[in-house]
Amino acid sequence: MILRTTCMPSYLVTGANGQLGQCFRAVAQEFSNHDLIFANREEVDLTRPETLQNTYKKKPFEGIINCAAYTQVDQAEEEPEKALQINAEGVQNLVAFAEEKGVSLIHFSTDYVFSGNASVPIHEDDKCNPINAYGQSKYEGEQWMDKAMCPHTTFRISWLFSPFGTNFVKTILRLCNSKDQLNIVHDQWGRPTYGMDLARVVLTHIDQPIFFDYSCYHFAQRGATNWFDFAKKIEGLTKSTCKLVPISTEEYPTAAKRPLYAVLDTTRIENHLSLQSLTWESALEDCIIRILAT
Repeated sequence: MILRTTCMPSYLVTGANGQLGQCFRAVAQEFSNHDLIFANREEVDLTRPETLQNTYKKKPFEGIINCAAYTQVDQAEEEPEKALQINAEGVQNLVAFAEEKGVSLIHFSTDYVFSGNASVPIHEDDKCNPINAYGQSKYEGEQWMDKAMCPHTTFRISWLFSPFGTNFVKTILRLCNSKDQLNIVHDQWGRPTYGMDLARVVLTHIDQPIFFDYSCYHFAQRGATNWFDFAKKIEGLTKSTCKLVPISTEEYPTAAKRPLYAVLDTTRIENHLSLQSLTWESALEDCIIRILAT
């Protein structure tokens, strides 16, 4: 038997150098009742189960927050096997480890597990039909999570943005500073997810048994928008003079197909955890303030 050396619960955060992992690191000081162990891919590689075992031997933990993932959506069309290796087989390895050690497991998925052809907000129990190779890899990871015989839950999120990594907000900020005009798709609808807000929700509720009552939650900021209006808000908050031009999806072809409608229904988590998320506009303002302060 391994004795715990601390009375506060400890959680392993994988993918610590990725966008979402950095969000958890940024808010960690707000949760002094948690001992977070941050591991980058060199330390914990989901495709190499022995790295999980080695990390656990050094410092046991009560749960895993899996922020590690293959996230190159367009590139996944050319290398679907690599996406599956990390997003599906890697999750299978996590589940096996969590079951063996009796630890909890939190995972993150995507709106791309759906077809994008809905006309009303998408519920957790709606039928999945992945729209691209990346979505397929994440869906297969979800299926391994569903079979887990340990406390577990999956967060489906959409349009993730934060002060870290590569995301739409940072890209628009950069391009507005270097170009006079940008073409932005106006007919794809969704709900942005602020990584900082998501990390806070997880860390606020992770110790509560009811947190794992559901195997899947949809999480995003309040309010739906399209990419053009999202970009216009960024432009307004930064007082950019760059001209934004609305275009259709057909006018902006990409290797991976994108959903026209990916608005997630977040009623379940809001009701179950008495949650009142930030609007995407408020979250965006906070994000831009943080970016400009660095």
